[in-house]
Amino acid sequence: MTLASSPMPPTPIAPNANALAGLAFHRFKTWMLDLALPFWSTTGLSPDGGVVECLSLDGRPARPGFKRVRVHARQIYVFSHAHVLGVPDMLPAARHGVDFLLRHGRDHAGGWVVKMGEAGGVVNSDVDLYDQAFVILALVWWYKASGEHEALALARDTLAMIETRFARADGQGFHCRLPDRGEQLQNPHMHLLESILALHEVMPNERSDRVIRMLLRLFETHLFDPETGTLGEHFDQNWQTPADGTGDHLEPGHHYEWVWLLHRARQLGYAVEPNKSERLFAFAETYGLAPGSALIHDEVARDGRILASGHRSWPQTERIKALIACGETTCQWPHPDIFQALDALWTHYIAPAPQGAWIDHITAKGKPCVSAVPASTLYHLFLAYAELDRTAHALFGTAQGDAA
Repeated sequence: MTLASSPMPPTPIAPNANALAGLAFHRFKTWMLDLALPFWSTTGLSPDGGVVECLSLDGRPARPGFKRVRVHARQIYVFSHAHVLGVPDMLPAARHGVDFLLRHGRDHAGGWVVKMGEAGGVVNSDVDLYDQAFVILALVWWYKASGEHEALALARDTLAMIETRFARADGQGFHCRLPDRGEQLQNPHMHLLESILALHEVMPNERSDRVIRMLLRLFETHLFDPETGTLGEHFDQNWQTPADGTGDHLEPGHHYEWVWLLHRARQLGYAVEPNKSERLFAFAETYGLAPGSALIHDEVARDGRILASGHRSWPQTERIKALIACGETTCQWPHPDIFQALDALWTHYIAPAPQGAWIDHITAKGKPCVSAVPASTLYHLFLAYAELDRTAHALFGTAQGDAA
C-alpha cells in the first residue's frame, strides 16, 4: 500500500503562545487519532502474526527477516494505552501482538529473546535487559486494557527473572545482556525504571519497590555526573568511564527522558532531588538544541561540543515530555517551548512523511537520512501525545486540548 503525502495544513497564526501550543497539539492529536493509530493497527500488523518491524519509505511493510521482541512490546503498549484512552479498534491490534509475542518470544528460562522469525521461532536467542523492560511495560498496559490478570502475573515473573538472571554481585544495577558483553549501559536501566514504575503503580509490592529504589540509587551514584550535570551512556563493568572514549558521548534526548522519568517517580512518592532534574534539563536545553531551532542533536560531549549533528525524531518527543514535567512541577507552563517542539516535530518529521508515518532521522541541514520507517518510534510519539492529552486542561484550558 503506497501512501500519499500528508495533506494537513501548517499551524495557523494565533494571538499568543498558549493558543499556538493548543493549535499545534490539536493538529498532532488529529494526526495521531485519525491517521497514525488506524494505520499501524491495520497495515502495521503482519499477516504472519504479530506486528511489522518497519515500513519502506513508500509506506509498505518491509520484511527484514526477523521481528524484534522490543518492537512487539512497544506496539502492544501503544495499542493497549490507546484502548484505555477510548480509541476504537485498538484492543484487537494489541491482542494480535500479544499472541505472537507469547508464542515465540520467551526462552526456556523465562526471559524474552532479542529476535523472533518473521513467521515465528527464534532468530537471536540472546536476552537483553532493554527488551525485558519493554515486555514488562507492555504486559502492564495489556492488563490495564484487557483485564487479564495473567498478564500482570507474567510481568511480575519477568521482574523476578531479571533479579535472578541479570543480577550483579555488587547489587548496582543489572547486567545488560546475556551472554554478557562486558559493558554497562544507561539506556536499559532507564527503561527498566519506567516499566517497574508502571508495574508498581498498578500493583505495589516489595520487589518492585526494591528495584525502583535500587535504580534511583544507581542514577544518583553512577549515571548522573554531579560535576557537569550530565547523564552518562556507556560504562565499564565497574560503572566507571570507559577507556575507549565512549563515556564522553552523551544523548540530550535521554537527559530529557530522565527529567520526565524522575518526575514520574516523584508522583509515585519516591524522594528524588529536584536539582538533578533541573541540571539535566538545563544541560540539554543549553547544548542539545541546535541554535535557532527546536531540533535536538543526536550526541554531544560533556563540554557541550556537538559529536553527532543529525536529529533523530524521538528526542523531540522526549523534550515535550520533559517540558510537561517542568510545567507540572512549577505550575508555570512553558507554552512557547511546547509550541516550538510540536511545530519542529510536525515540520521535519511528520508532514514530509507518508500519512500515519514519520521521517525518523534528518541531517544537520534538515534533509531526511533514512531508508525505512521504524515501527518502534510510535512508542515515543504516542507517549508524548498521551502526556499532552493528560495535561491538556492545565496546558490549553480545555479538557481535550482542542482548538476553540
